[in-house]
Amino acid sequence: MDHAFVVLGYGQSPFLGEALASVGGQTRASRIVIATSTPNDHIAGTAAAHSVPVVVNRAREGIGADWNFALETTEARFVTLAHQDDVYYPRFLDASLAALAETGAALSFSGYQEIDDAGAPKVSKISHAKHAIEAVILGRARAVTGLRLRAFLSFGNPLPCSSVTYDRAKLKGFRFSTVYKSNLDWDAWWRLMDGGATFAHVAERLVGRRHNALTETAALTRAGVRAAEDAEMFRRAWPRPFADALHLAYRTGYQGASHHAP
Repeated sequence: MDHAFVVLGYGQSPFLGEALASVGGQTRASRIVIATSTPNDHIAGTAAAHSVPVVVNRAREGIGADWNFALETTEARFVTLAHQDDVYYPRFLDASLAALAETGAALSFSGYQEIDDAGAPKVSKISHAKHAIEAVILGRARAVTGLRLRAFLSFGNPLPCSSVTYDRAKLKGFRFSTVYKSNLDWDAWWRLMDGGATFAHVAERLVGRRHNALTETAALTRAGVRAAEDAEMFRRAWPRPFADALHLAYRTGYQGASHHAP
């Protein structure tokens, strides 16, 4: 299958090199490119060290526009928007493409393991809750759609955006919203679900996701943006009183903690 990892480069992440090494260390080969709207010496030097090209988005129009640009930087049919703070375990690509081939889904997603800055596994209240939601609602299910997918997306956003591989041939016209700053991924899953898309589920935890105070979502949490967008998303799924109760419970899980880019 024709696949590309497009690594979302932003600022000066100290983990960019590790992310590039992990996508380059998959059990099957893929194209790799960095897409950025913040070109700098750190990104350029790290890319050169890993022999990876950099494509620059000169329009600074926000995260949604950056993700849309990244999806269009390659002609590959299958694209993973890899996050610069994360690591991809060697079987990630093989398992994701196998799930897409088996189900005919529009996108695949895998489980994830929260990791600390050194790459060691860790557990937070949020990741524990998301793993529980996945286990109870999805189990080992392979193709997820309809009511099961709706239930999965209704108790927070348990679908790790950095683990998603898109089949662009089945997502013609798809664009991330440029309205949201934190929940553009959750909004995208809802819209795709409402359009009848099938999601391929890889239960194995094949992405290591970092949660720390340096990430963009940490800044959005401190600014109150994430809370406002979370409330809107819960109200999309539930009547307002229940939605607000869920939002309060969800918010207590990440208040005072460091968080991952969306």
